[in-house]
Amino acid sequence: MSDALVGRRKRQAARREQETLVQILRNATALSNVRYDGGVASYLEVLDNERQLFNAELELARTRRDERLAVVQLYRALGGGWAQ
Repeated sequence: MSDALVGRRKRQAARREQETLVQILRNATALSNVRYDGGVASYLEVLDNERQLFNAELELARTRRDERLAVVQLYRALGGGWAQ
């Protein structure tokens, strides 16, 4: 049971970190678009930021899935009502 609880907490912390990264990359993408519109940056910079954001969003989805799976494991460890 304690392993399941620790696993859930670790995945929750990982999700929060990934959410922070996604927000930072959203801001960076918005800034690169402003820089491009102002003629200061190339479109390659915009595309690179969008690629990084997309990858971070995919990882966030995976992290959320893992967090939910950890909750299921915790319920199972606590007896969860599943018949074997």
